[in-house]
Amino acid sequence: MLQRILYLILTLTLISLSYENVAFGQSFKDRPITIAVNKTSYPYHYQAKNGEATGINVDLWKLWAEKQGVDVKFKVLTWNETIEQVASGQIDIHAGLASTQERLEKFLFTNPFFIQDNYIYVHREYSHIKSLDKVQPLTVGIVAGSSHVDVIKRNYPNFNLKYYASRFDLFDGALKGEIAAFTNLERLSSNYPRVKELQLLFPAYKRMLFFRNDYGSAVSANNPELLKFIEQGLAKITPQERSAIEKHWLGLDKNTNALALVYSPDLLPYMAISSTGRPTGLFIDIWRAWSEHTGQPVEFVPQSFENAVELVKSGGADILIAYPEHLVESSGLRVADRTYRVDIKAYAQRDANQQLPILNASTVGRAAIFKDAPYIKQLQERFPKLELELYETFAAMSHDLELGMVQFIFGAGEIMEDRIVKANLQTNLSALSEVYIELDMFSMTDDKNQRLAEIIREGFALIPQEQLMQLERKWLSNASDGYFKLKQLHASLSEHEQAWVEQHRDIKIGFIKNWAPVEFEDENGEVVGINADINKLVQRRTGIHFSYVAYDNWNDMLQALVKHDIDIVASASETEDRKKRLLFSDSYWGMPWVVIHRRERGEQLTIKSFYGSELAVVKGYQLIDKIRKEHPSITLRLVDSHEEGVLAVQRGVVAGFIENIASASELIKRESLVTLGLSVADTLSVDTHHYAIRKDWPELKSIINKALATISAAERKFIYEKWFEINLETGLDRNVVLRVGLQIGAIILIVIVVIVVWNRRLYVEIQMRKTLEEKMKHMATHDELTGLANRVLLKDRLNLAINFHQRNERLLAVLFIDLDGFKTVNDTHGHDVGDELLQQVAQRLSGCIRKSDTVVRFGGDEFVLLLTGLHNKNEASFIAEKVLKIVQQTFHLSVGQANIGCSIGIAMYPFDGKTESDLLKVADTLMYKVKAAGKNHYVFNS
Repeated sequence: MLQRILYLILTLTLISLSYENVAFGQSFKDRPITIAVNKTSYPYHYQAKNGEATGINVDLWKLWAEKQGVDVKFKVLTWNETIEQVASGQIDIHAGLASTQERLEKFLFTNPFFIQDNYIYVHREYSHIKSLDKVQPLTVGIVAGSSHVDVIKRNYPNFNLKYYASRFDLFDGALKGEIAAFTNLERLSSNYPRVKELQLLFPAYKRMLFFRNDYGSAVSANNPELLKFIEQGLAKITPQERSAIEKHWLGLDKNTNALALVYSPDLLPYMAISSTGRPTGLFIDIWRAWSEHTGQPVEFVPQSFENAVELVKSGGADILIAYPEHLVESSGLRVADRTYRVDIKAYAQRDANQQLPILNASTVGRAAIFKDAPYIKQLQERFPKLELELYETFAAMSHDLELGMVQFIFGAGEIMEDRIVKANLQTNLSALSEVYIELDMFSMTDDKNQRLAEIIREGFALIPQEQLMQLERKWLSNASDGYFKLKQLHASLSEHEQAWVEQHRDIKIGFIKNWAPVEFEDENGEVVGINADINKLVQRRTGIHFSYVAYDNWNDMLQALVKHDIDIVASASETEDRKKRLLFSDSYWGMPWVVIHRRERGEQLTIKSFYGSELAVVKGYQLIDKIRKEHPSITLRLVDSHEEGVLAVQRGVVAGFIENIASASELIKRESLVTLGLSVADTLSVDTHHYAIRKDWPELKSIINKALATISAAERKFIYEKWFEINLETGLDRNVVLRVGLQIGAIILIVIVVIVVWNRRLYVEIQMRKTLEEKMKHMATHDELTGLANRVLLKDRLNLAINFHQRNERLLAVLFIDLDGFKTVNDTHGHDVGDELLQQVAQRLSGCIRKSDTVVRFGGDEFVLLLTGLHNKNEASFIAEKVLKIVQQTFHLSVGQANIGCSIGIAMYPFDGKTESDLLKVADTLMYKVKAAGKNHYVFNS
């Protein structure tokens, strides 16, 4: 009987409680529940660009409302407004905040969502500050009313605080230099418009944890019923549902401390396991740098390529750090970012003459390749006549190569170099010079984790290029060809241009087989020369690939280009007639024209010395029309090749052969230095070299121009000195000759006299050529009209000056000068008078600076002064005032007098920029401000 009574009481209690819960829940269904959202608490709750509330907590509250069957309404407010209106009961729920002692008096808190880390971010210039006790001298920004205020005041009472109304106001203050540090959560707000600037100045690796606290939601202290209802709904949300929301926003579960990175452990120097069992290699260090700059801990998990994909799919790892491009599509994973680019090369044994075998599309033979190599298909397409043998080990490959069973081994260059050294095969195996495949390696995530992919890209954008190049220097045997080193020089292509390159990977480029040193085939059948080296730079910086097509003469090659049998040729001269049928790139090379002639005609001849004579010139040269028009008394004989032109001179058929100086000097060395000489065709314009491109490919012209713009003066100089040199070892040793002569008598002495005289003539010729060489070097770096330095030399000197002044903490100034009134003189009196005026301006500017400074003709009527070793900006002011005075003085020209002025913009290093391009841009902008304000003045950056 007692048991029945107890059962009845229990049943009635449960019914009562159930009714109360239904009634309790029903009371919240009568109206929308309001939730306070802060505008800037990214990524937890904040205002999106469209004005709507969004974030992790917003998604969580939407799911909660669905579980509880209620409507919610989000109200976006400032932080202090969210605190005040929830505490007073005007708004029901706070979307999310940290629990502090002060807030516990105003609010009732839910169970914590997670533990929140809070940091002090310090400006990167304060490299010595590595602990919180060193922060005290700095001004620290903090959001008024945030949980950080209570903690800082309690634990760090001596901090010098500056309060801001909102987080964005705080960020603005940091960028303005009002504060040197600030408090923030574990991540900077990516919805802040200038977040990238903020990340660079206040990087994650400069932040310091100052406290951890519970993070949850809260209601007014007077509303325990609502808190109970909230907890009921939150309990219905599964851990999987909560994790999915967090991964959508953060890329990882908040309860997970470190991201798991999976890598293949046997690919040194890229990724491997050290002798102590630690992950090591270039890729490993790159990801450690990523972790340092993002503040996100990582751990490395070794795994084979095959199993790595499944590990990420199953959730056993978060990121696959490097996966080959050609396996990406079938992997089922999401591409996050390109990690690296690996060069695939061919290796072979040298023959008895130390020559490597030729490898091209026509090569027949057998090649070894690793059986799991991801580039087998590309090799089969590129070398259709090669039989590819699959191997499991490098030892088996090298063994069969030594026995002659295979002729080539393909592999990733740096990995192969490492294995060759370990196997002591450096003397047996050598790499062919060409890179046959560029294999992109990508970081991959689970296909559903879009946010993690974004975080990976954002993190890599934070790593300085110099740090990445330093890692290449640490790990690679040839760091100069490293991906990041080349990427720094890579042409900045638009999305449209990048897509065009993807669709036109293989570009057919014509070349002349025997045009040394401009372009020719060497004894191994490889295309070499000035153009070949320029072509390699263009390929590396654009991603296009040139396939060479050989021609015997220039005329046939030009016709093939017009017919689209080929797509592009190098070293073409731009003429009005050709522009109707072809496109032309910017000029990338310039050489004077010379005449090859027999020595008996004399030395240092001019073009007029050949009036009434016949000169040979190669068919198709743009120079033909110019000579016929400007020098009609010279008869031209058109020849098919350079050899034919030289032969005509040697046989006396023509008086001379016209060619650019590089080709001419090479021809004379090859044919007969003794009987032939060179004279500069001084009245003929410099032979400027351009790429000629098929008319229907304007995209290629733009791409080529961008690539050419990245080629530095130092690189051009290296190529020049490599291919265009005069061999000075052409005479005989006089002492040796004299000693032999004394031994064998008077007859030989006569011969010696002849030889000495001959040597003297050769010496004079060599000196003349050295003079020409110096002249060519000067032309590459100086303005032809004024003799001043040009843009190329300015860039070189400015970069050197920046490096020097950075080490010595000195100032330098860039004065950008534009002449006021020059156009009037030029339009009134013509270009010749305009040129005369520019020459006089150049002389005056050169006279008002020190020897250590540089005057540059930037272009047109624009000049630049580079002032170095300054102690303050007043020194730059003094020079600017001096320039204004001397330019305003009357100029005496051939047609009369002229008066002009100038406008000057002044950029100071390091205040206005720390790179050559930044300083020039600032100075140029300031110069235009002076023009807009009335001209004839100078201005600094305010």
